[in-house]
Amino acid sequence: MIQILKNTDSIREVVAFPMNSQGECKMMGCPSVVSEMQLREVHIKMR
Repeated sequence: MIQILKNTDSIREVVAFPMNSQGECKMMGCPSVVSEMQLREVHIKMR
């Protein structure tokens, strides 16, 4: 919707954190590996 309103050629021009062709966001460094401590903090158990 914003792309249409701004009359831009590419969605990447209006997305705050665009992904590259591998689906990675270089600005935020995601996706990334999650530590056991981080999983425990949000009460997620991996099987």
